[in-house]
Amino acid sequence: MHKKTILDKCTTILSRNQLNCRTVILRITRAVTTCESGAIIKIMKILNYTLASLLLLCTKLSAADNMHNFEDFCLALPVLDCSEKLLKEQSEYSLYSTDWYFITAHYLDFLYETTNLLTLKKLTEQYINAEHQHPISFQTQLYFYAAKALGIYGEKDKAQQYSKKALTLVNATFDSFPNPLRAVEIANLEMVFGDKDKAVSMFSRLAQKYRKSKDAKLQHEIYANLANALYLQNQLLESIPHRKSAVFWAHQLNSTENITMAIGNLARTYQLVGQLQIANQTYRNAITYFKSEESPNFSFFQLRLAEINETLNYHKVAKQHLSKVRFTKLLPSHLSTYNQLVQKLNVEATTL
Repeated sequence: MHKKTILDKCTTILSRNQLNCRTVILRITRAVTTCESGAIIKIMKILNYTLASLLLLCTKLSAADNMHNFEDFCLALPVLDCSEKLLKEQSEYSLYSTDWYFITAHYLDFLYETTNLLTLKKLTEQYINAEHQHPISFQTQLYFYAAKALGIYGEKDKAQQYSKKALTLVNATFDSFPNPLRAVEIANLEMVFGDKDKAVSMFSRLAQKYRKSKDAKLQHEIYANLANALYLQNQLLESIPHRKSAVFWAHQLNSTENITMAIGNLARTYQLVGQLQIANQTYRNAITYFKSEESPNFSFFQLRLAEINETLNYHKVAKQHLSKVRFTKLLPSHLSTYNQLVQKLNVEATTL
């Protein structure tokens, strides 16, 4: 088989952001073109086997690493447009086909990253309970996201069951496809459902091991999660430098969702340690990056700004921020704060 034919067959897989695979394959084929003509026949046999192996590897990596990747699919689209694009693409493929899994994996990631957790909870449980054997990588994603969503909505026992299944599957595939993001996933599950001290240690080791890496996605994941792990251990001041690192790497990714989340987490940490003026400024900075007020995080941040300004006795400003909160976008954990602010500021609760 000619090298170009093999590369043509790789096009679909490689175009889906498998840049490492693309680089390796192109380097191999370029090396062949520099060989003496008498050696090409032997080398082409090796090339065929090598590219076939890489093709298989790329396919598996594509399935394994589709978590936290919807930004690449939607580029700079607003949240609502991204959702519509993903659902339209999904509808064009047969249920449980390879392309359906590819698009659906991105859609689940989209729901998670944009904090549409109720929809995520319903969908993941729907797919988990379907009478169909999903690929291991997709099963892992389902259990991972279902565990997180169920935990937030108070179904702790079921969340624990799904987290154990996710950990089992992630650990099973880790040895076959060792990559840093897989280690981040394991540490993330440990943080949410396991030993939090162990999770801090795992993220700290990853930060040290990959401190020279220029991979913005990896660095953002490591520092954002390390900060989260310290936050859960009530080590708020210790988490701030890592929050700042997460903000830096989010900017390198040039992803609006990551930038707003990273800045918002930093602002929330400042608020919790009592640095309210800095928290106020940081939340205001985060707000400037939103392209749509439909994002749940927009309402979360407006709620925190109302809370901060009420504490600072800037009641007029607090009312302005509270008026921008979409009540239906809030999570259960926000409702008490919202209702308290409605009473303190003597305003009417919204039904939006």
